[in-house]
Amino acid sequence: MPKMNISIEDLDIQVVGDDPDNYVAEASIDIADKLAVMVYVRMRGLDHHDDGSIMFMKSDDEGRTWDQSSLVVAMLEHEEYGFTSASVKILRNGTIMVLAHSMAVRSRLLHGGNYRGAWSTISTDNGATWTHPEPIIAWPLRIINIWDNPIELDDNRLLLAASGNVHDTNVSNSLTDPSRSCLLCSEDSGRSWYYRGTIAYDPAGIHRFYEPGMTLTADGRLIALSRQHYAEYCCAAPAGFLFISESTDMGASWSGFQQTEIWGYPADTVRLNSDLVLCAYGHRRDPQSVRVAISSDGKNWINDNVFTIYSPPQLPEISDGDPSRVLNTGYRHIGYPSAAVRDDGSVLVVFHAFNEDRRQIVLSASFRVEDAR
Repeated sequence: MPKMNISIEDLDIQVVGDDPDNYVAEASIDIADKLAVMVYVRMRGLDHHDDGSIMFMKSDDEGRTWDQSSLVVAMLEHEEYGFTSASVKILRNGTIMVLAHSMAVRSRLLHGGNYRGAWSTISTDNGATWTHPEPIIAWPLRIINIWDNPIELDDNRLLLAASGNVHDTNVSNSLTDPSRSCLLCSEDSGRSWYYRGTIAYDPAGIHRFYEPGMTLTADGRLIALSRQHYAEYCCAAPAGFLFISESTDMGASWSGFQQTEIWGYPADTVRLNSDLVLCAYGHRRDPQSVRVAISSDGKNWINDNVFTIYSPPQLPEISDGDPSRVLNTGYRHIGYPSAAVRDDGSVLVVFHAFNEDRRQIVLSASFRVEDAR
């Protein structure tokens, strides 16, 4: 695919989630009929731990401004476990669904014992109150991780891209049980799910796939971009590229996975009003940034069609000898972007980064994709 004659215009960055006492991160957004809804993780204190509460907030003007009085807890942290990597979806019947996966608090358990799988909650009163979170069962997977928003089809089925394991409960698994990207389906508005198809899987265990971002193209294809690890490199280069998979039968079968030119993770994909496909992702190598890539067909992705929409403050890394502290204070853990399209065609992306006080916050980027082809 050649370089396209496109540009990012009217870029506006705002802080939309901030808490002086806690890190906030991993936001997700959805927009329908002028209503924008957002969820993000409120960590436990001033450190990045994947076991907090899922916070919900709404906007009546498609995310241009946010009603701080609407901020409520959708999934409450427990003394022994919490939630992370939330996604949110406004269904056609007005129900708002929030999904996340759960983690034991600072667990020292081995072999993935700290992972508690994916959970969901719903609100039928516009986000004021939420049901008690329920686990998502997707046999034959023992464990699944949620990142992407579900897609609601015309027949009201829900399709959800996820990742998981069949035998192990550890996302950093052995060669005998590599993580796969997969597609789940619900025919009862999310009350139950079944495994519909495998998006990307390498039985040799060389590639491990996580956190797929999926969208439906104008011509009826499902395309998914999966985060990829190598066992020996985890998510560091040469691992960490996005891999594309495609389905022409609503996810029952998928093409073989193929590496794109895009390094970064995880991805969120959305179809623009022009039928171009946009992918938002975090780039955790220098220069640190949140970026968007544009594709004419959702299948071909090249660096020539990539744009930086946010660069964090450049502050020196601080480490006390613990490598994870470098991640938390050195601006490596940024991104987890989620994108939505407004009625006027402009794009809103929410994501997390660090501010100059080294505190994790949630920001939004609003912009137009100008297509001069």
